Amino acid sequence: MEPCAVLHIASMHGGGVDRHVRDIARNVPRPHLVWHVAERAEVLELPAGRRSLALDPAAVERHGEAVDRVLRHARVGVLHVHAIARAARRRAAQLAGRTGLPTVVTLHDVLFLRPDALQPGAGIEPDSAWLAETSQFLRAAAAVLAPSEFVADLARRHVPGLEVAVVPNGSPPRRGAARLAPRPAFAARRFGHVAAVLGAIGPHKGSAVLEELDTLLRGADIAVVVIGYLDSQVPPGWHGERLYVHGAYRDEDVPALLRAYGVRLALFPNRVPESFSYALSDAWDAGVPALVPAEGALAERVRRHGGGWILPPGAGAREIAAALAQRFGPEGAAELARVESDLGRADDARVPRLDAMTRSLDALYARFGIDPGAPLDAQAPEVQALLATNLDGALFREELARAADELAQLRAGLEAEREQARAWIAKLEKDVASLQSELGREVEARRAFAQENALLRDSKEAFDRLPAMLRRVLLKKIRDARG
Repeated sequence: MEPCAVLHIASMHGGGVDRHVRDIARNVPRPHLVWHVAERAEVLELPAGRRSLALDPAAVERHGEAVDRVLRHARVGVLHVHAIARAARRRAAQLAGRTGLPTVVTLHDVLFLRPDALQPGAGIEPDSAWLAETSQFLRAAAAVLAPSEFVADLARRHVPGLEVAVVPNGSPPRRGAARLAPRPAFAARRFGHVAAVLGAIGPHKGSAVLEELDTLLRGADIAVVVIGYLDSQVPPGWHGERLYVHGAYRDEDVPALLRAYGVRLALFPNRVPESFSYALSDAWDAGVPALVPAEGALAERVRRHGGGWILPPGAGAREIAAALAQRFGPEGAAELARVESDLGRADDARVPRLDAMTRSLDALYARFGIDPGAPLDAQAPEVQALLATNLDGALFREELARAADELAQLRAGLEAEREQARAWIAKLEKDVASLQSELGREVEARRAFAQENALLRDSKEAFDRLPAMLRRVLLKKIRDARG
């Protein structure tokens, strides 16, 4: 019997969760659909056909029977929920309630404890009202997963009796040695030591810490490159004297980019505990040691597998600057080299592999999934009844605003790079003109020297033809005149 399809329910934001869902859709051998949910916008994505259907949330509410038929025709047999926000929970509960489909939930972060858990300083102490909502949803699930023991232990502790299985996020096999170059603006300056921060770095990832760190590192021979971007700067370029933003990148290019920039340490200035971190896996796969905070799955992974060092609890920019100076200093050289050597050996426990993750998930889908029906036709009337008629105002307002802001920043960055290129070209033209002028003077001097040399040669030939007695007299006169 053909395996049932999986309907993934996720938020509209990207990052590690989006990478995780797409890895599943590409590698678990069964059909997949992704239902992206926000407060005022929803999209049904059909990854296999590379199609996305903008849904009208109000129509989804009105035409529940059409939704049932769509899922049945798509042969959806299990729901996999990747977001714990209220809108995603509500939609997942409605779908499960109407169709009887089992639900699998993955806790990708600590947001099940409180809605503001990803805000710096919020902490992870539960909000009782919020936890009551999320606990009810989790208890109703057929299975609850977490990518690390850190998150699993939090869920077990705060939702008594909840069973949580750990399925680490998998990475593809180590990639070959591709060759890439750093941005010219970075390459134009020379640093003895380079640390990298990977990903989209907002407040919860430590963007404010990096800006403070830039000031503290002035005078040191250390630079920090963000392979990704900051909440305050999307386009490539310098963000201070020691902090450089590379810009967006492809996951598969991480090893080559780390080599291109000469990175020997991956820095994690997180202000909120991580639940796993693909970035740590990517750094380790590239053979780069990590400097991580004492809280969350980052520290859990370093304690368990080595591959780096753990900062003091609550460490800020000053502690990070001191740690970088120590690791890059003479006293830290041997230890840094030792950890790099350890990371040169592949370890599937340290960096879990994608095939292991997908095998675990496929077995889970096979265990809980049901077989409801026949193939989905995106042109079917029940599908069309759910589609949004437009994308204005009510739909994607927040998402479009964010995209517009990022586009504006990218355009500004592109224009800044163009201006920099124009200035560089003008300087080159000026330098070439100066060099040509200097070369012209040199050519003229050489020509004059050649003429003078030819005259002297003629004079010497004439002198050599004089009688010996006369030559001696003339030479004596010359010496007497010099004396």
